Amino acid sequence: MIEIKDFSAGYRGSKKIRIRELDIRPGQILGILGRNGSGKSTFLRALVGIIPYEGHALLDGTETAAMSHKDRARRIAYLPQQLSPARMDILTLASHGRFARMSFSKVMGEEDKKAVRRALERTGLWQERYRRVDTLSGGERQRAYLAMVLAQDAEYMLLDEPAAALDIAHQIETMDLLKELASEGRGIVITSHDLPQTAAYSDRICLIDRGRADPAAPPDQLIREGKRIRQVMGMTLVPADKGLYPYILEA
Repeated sequence: MIEIKDFSAGYRGSKKIRIRELDIRPGQILGILGRNGSGKSTFLRALVGIIPYEGHALLDGTETAAMSHKDRARRIAYLPQQLSPARMDILTLASHGRFARMSFSKVMGEEDKKAVRRALERTGLWQERYRRVDTLSGGERQRAYLAMVLAQDAEYMLLDEPAAALDIAHQIETMDLLKELASEGRGIVITSHDLPQTAAYSDRICLIDRGRADPAAPPDQLIREGKRIRQVMGMTLVPADKGLYPYILEA
């Protein structure tokens, strides 16, 4: 488990995100909801060591900031929101996910190759593996980077708006895959602006309002107490009799 306590992080001395207490649990999806600029991305970047934080982020009792980059990468994978069009093929990109698990020689062994193939198959890209990343559409590129993260084979996955660039069919495929990965024991964090989708797939949701995080709660609880979602997001959710998700937006 990753336990967050009295946590704060930001840029140039300004604290953009403050979290009193939060945990990321194996086998669950934690959805992070908040408006643009609320601190969602800052939180993920601090957890993986891109920016410093104050307070505590304990991975099975060990402060993540005290871990080496390689040790942290073995246990926590991160997919940022902005993805560059890398000048390599999809197979090479996905292979980068194995770097933290490879020996000093950086030569891929059979287990590394198997992990990369599994990741590409699960994202539907094995047959496309020799296409160059810089020729892909935004949605295809998103899936290629997701394959790289899967190949990392980490216990925890932090994904910054993982479905945002995808068409609706691939959004559903991606979210179904994340649910499957959680059922296999991974702890997954997703940030999103999509209320119905996040409520449909998350085990718990944490609302972030102007840099401050609420305690995480099950979606049904937040929907019953719809006032807080409306305060943070400007609208709320109500149950749907039919449709893609069990909830729809209500202004």
